[in-house]
Amino acid sequence: MHRVGPALADQGVYYPPAVLGHRDFAERAYIDDYEWVDRVMADARARDATTLLISTEHFQNVLCQKVYGLGIGLAFREREAEEVRYVFSVRDPFDYFESIYAEAAKWFPISVEQAANAALRQGSFWTAWQALVPVAYVFDYATVFGEFRNYLATVDPAITLDCWELSDFSHGFAGRRLLETAGVSDGVLKEIEAGLESGEITINRNQRSSAQDIEIFHAQQYLFGNTVLPSLAAQKSDQLEPVANLVAQVAETKLRQINSQRDALRARFAERFANWRECLSQD
Repeated sequence: MHRVGPALADQGVYYPPAVLGHRDFAERAYIDDYEWVDRVMADARARDATTLLISTEHFQNVLCQKVYGLGIGLAFREREAEEVRYVFSVRDPFDYFESIYAEAAKWFPISVEQAANAALRQGSFWTAWQALVPVAYVFDYATVFGEFRNYLATVDPAITLDCWELSDFSHGFAGRRLLETAGVSDGVLKEIEAGLESGEITINRNQRSSAQDIEIFHAQQYLFGNTVLPSLAAQKSDQLEPVANLVAQVAETKLRQINSQRDALRARFAERFANWRECLSQD
């Protein structure tokens, strides 16, 4: 979205650039810091924008505790926003789980079995981002978003929540439906599509670790409690090759276990979260 943001200015839409790994807008809510709302509202007014479009990671985490989700919405309302509309993308819970695990496992030593069992047991699993920010990965969409939608209706009907299936964001290009809903003209959307197709507008995709890399890391944790291979390499130790081979053997065993469990886990997720599409907006 940040690559197409400048093309939206003439449409009355302001898309402020995000910072800190695209998480800052949501994570400020954890410490009741809404100064960024003043800033982006002032920037939008300076550009004569009628719509402020914000994207951020971890908004889902904020909604795990309704006070944070409400806090962000009310911060905009108190600064004279006529309405606030949350839009979330959701997908098959097991597909989401695999995606999240591939990302989270780079940072937290949690096995796929631990993560899956936590998700199935409580509808989410929690961890901590750099030991500072609580991070929740929610899979019970129907319950969480349904409760929050009803809660908003009783507090401020001008703050609403939509859930779209991930595929709804991908017609033409990711975000097209969102921009269309924000009032961006069809002509501008076609210009963006043409720019993406020609390469004039480029998108940098997030890079996730491979399953092999993740399990090698976990094998190191399991065998030694920390990642010893880099230190052995730095020391040019004779033990580097045998230790690396041992880690690889453990990792390969773990990968075989995960692959053998995948179909069973998918079936358990399908049963546990069979009603996940109930959260989807009807319009």
